[in-house]
Amino acid sequence: MVVGLILSSYLHQAWLLAAGGIGLAVALITAIPVHLRRWILAYTFLSILTGLYFYGYEILHQSVLKPYAVQESSVWVRGTIDSAVVRDGDVARFHLDMQEWTLSGNKWNKLSQRERIAVRILLDHKDEADRVDTWKRGSQWSGRIRLSVPAAARNPHAFDYSRYLHWQGIHVIGEGSYGTVRIEEQSSLWAPFQSWQTDAAGRIDLLFDDPEAAGYMKSLLLGVGEDVDPELQEMYADLGLSHVLAISGLHVTLVSSMFMWILERAGVARRWALLATIGMLIGYVLLVGASASAVRSGLMGGVGLACQVLGKRVDGKDVWAGALIVMLLVNPYLLWQIGFQLSFAVTLGLILFVPFSQHIFIRIPLWIRTLVAVTLAAQAVSFPFLLYHFHQFSMLSWLVNLVITPILSLVVLPLGYIALVAGMLHPFLAGWPVLVSTYLLKTLHEPLFAMIRWNLPFSHWPHPDWWWILLYAGFLFMLPILWKMGYHRQRDAIVYLALFIGFIVLARQPFSGYQEVRITFLDIGQGDSIVVEVTDKKVYLIDAGGTFRFPAREAWRERRDPFEVGKDIVLPFLRARGIERIDRVVMTHGDLDHIGGMAALVPRFSFGEVLVNGAPPEGIERDIIRQFQQKGVPILTGSPGQTWSDAPGVNWKWVEPGQTSSASGNEASIVLQLTAYGKTVLFTGDIESDGESRVVQGGLPEVDVLKVAHHGSNTSSSDAFLAAIRPKTAVISVGTNNRYGHPSAEAMQRLKKSGSKVYRTDRHGAVTLIITPEGMVWQTQGSNT
Repeated sequence: MVVGLILSSYLHQAWLLAAGGIGLAVALITAIPVHLRRWILAYTFLSILTGLYFYGYEILHQSVLKPYAVQESSVWVRGTIDSAVVRDGDVARFHLDMQEWTLSGNKWNKLSQRERIAVRILLDHKDEADRVDTWKRGSQWSGRIRLSVPAAARNPHAFDYSRYLHWQGIHVIGEGSYGTVRIEEQSSLWAPFQSWQTDAAGRIDLLFDDPEAAGYMKSLLLGVGEDVDPELQEMYADLGLSHVLAISGLHVTLVSSMFMWILERAGVARRWALLATIGMLIGYVLLVGASASAVRSGLMGGVGLACQVLGKRVDGKDVWAGALIVMLLVNPYLLWQIGFQLSFAVTLGLILFVPFSQHIFIRIPLWIRTLVAVTLAAQAVSFPFLLYHFHQFSMLSWLVNLVITPILSLVVLPLGYIALVAGMLHPFLAGWPVLVSTYLLKTLHEPLFAMIRWNLPFSHWPHPDWWWILLYAGFLFMLPILWKMGYHRQRDAIVYLALFIGFIVLARQPFSGYQEVRITFLDIGQGDSIVVEVTDKKVYLIDAGGTFRFPAREAWRERRDPFEVGKDIVLPFLRARGIERIDRVVMTHGDLDHIGGMAALVPRFSFGEVLVNGAPPEGIERDIIRQFQQKGVPILTGSPGQTWSDAPGVNWKWVEPGQTSSASGNEASIVLQLTAYGKTVLFTGDIESDGESRVVQGGLPEVDVLKVAHHGSNTSSSDAFLAAIRPKTAVISVGTNNRYGHPSAEAMQRLKKSGSKVYRTDRHGAVTLIITPEGMVWQTQGSNT
């Protein structure tokens, strides 16, 4: 079934005919044993049926509004709020299950099929924010919104908002203001459960004085993650602990066991207690938001309890497969959601691998063996998912999960539920569980934050190749089969361990980048950030962009975790390349749009040295230099003509400015020349016409690639400069629809006149240049090259 869905998603429909032909051919080959032919035919037929189902599902979920979204039209829509409403400062976001729409506001068009929209509402006043906080899932909502198409990933392996929404069944997004909104609360399945969840979250706020502990407990107990401290969330992600905050099988087991225990102590017959617990589980899943992991846990837990009622035994793998099939039949898009993937993959890993712990190291107590087996199985299975989606996996994760997860799961989690239930009777009764859980959280989190500051190696992992994922999955799939076949002697275990270590080493991609210089001009909006990877030896970061942010006029407008270029674009890219050490940082000059993003990177990487232009630092540049100095990173500058080499055939030259230069501002930008395997690249920062004149006077060869100065402004890329260097290709780092009008029409005309092929990050997304002894290869993130 899973194979059919994947093939249908990524291949042309012709694969159905090919699969049918293969199945027919197999049926006619008599040399293949009959039972094997039947097996192949059955799975081929199931894959074809699943593929047909997926195509039908896609047709039923096509967007009516997408043509209007492409034109960014404004429409009126009516529908039902179909998600939690999340307000972050002066913006509210939710998903709308649209039922009607109109362009004029008069004649409404009813939809014949369901369409969901991601809605973003801008708020102007505090009372609007207060009213938004009362909106609930299931309420009828109408308003005027401007449609648009969600943006695809603009940088390699970055978060793809368009695909994320696609797998949520959403093809268009809409933005509006509060003034046009009309909302009417209606009774729905979700309404009472959201009210109970909101009440429970409010009770947690009352019980826990520490806001950080309150936000954490709301996520741990109720699945409400909006109030978790962003730094805490990032620390959990870095150490592989994020699963603790997701509603999972542990929550279902704990809650159902506590509920059963109470019923049985109250004298309820076991059969009726089991039936009541099944009903409670349904309510619990709805209460915590019915995420993919919660639904999976609820389904499997409910089936397990039902089997106890009927007095039957059922294999865990069958229950797992049944839950998988049911959920994918209801919504095949779930297969591409990370929560669904991790929940089902880790659960299957536990079912397959944990029982082996009963047969090895039998002198060690069973509970210790089981604890270690659960940790190792969960970590091994989740490893490729974490690499593919997040490019993070700390080698401390194995130890941290072994020690910390049991405390959080078996002590803090039950204490949280006890505090929540006791607090309903009287806040005084919740006192001791609140105090103990808060103390434990503080005690555990302090050393965990300290670990993050160590910047341990092997925490960032390059994006995995498809062949590695298939081989690793095949390895895990074969392990239990080989074990059952009798291959579990000591020497077999050594072979398994050696293969596993080999896969870990291959995941680091140790052979990539040999005799290759990779230059990535990141799309960071209006600003510059360039990553240069010299073979497998050196990494340069030339600027890191920056985000202009103005203080919020009122406290209620403050965002929890505002967008910042360094944190949200440059950092994820460096992780996706597996980069943990930056050998040379080049801060071309002190403008915010070039160096502002460095502040987010300094605590997260180790550095060799920082190159600056030698001008007295001011403002944010002074602050960032101070951060580097506190880490003991040398701050250096250069002089015209200074050269150095990173590898045979790869040489750098400092072109400008000189240490005695009187230039300032943009004109003081560092200009570097890179020569790699006979190809020349010129990095020009933000120099303008005077700086270009000095560069030409200093003597430059013709260049193959020019990083166009100052985002293509009219004051740069002069005719004389272009005539002197005659660039074959030019790259402009510029923001889409920027307020400066960059690149200017005049600069574009001069580049065209010089014969340069032009790449622009506003049109092409990130631009990557790969230089090898064989030549140059260009890659762009966008499709409009």
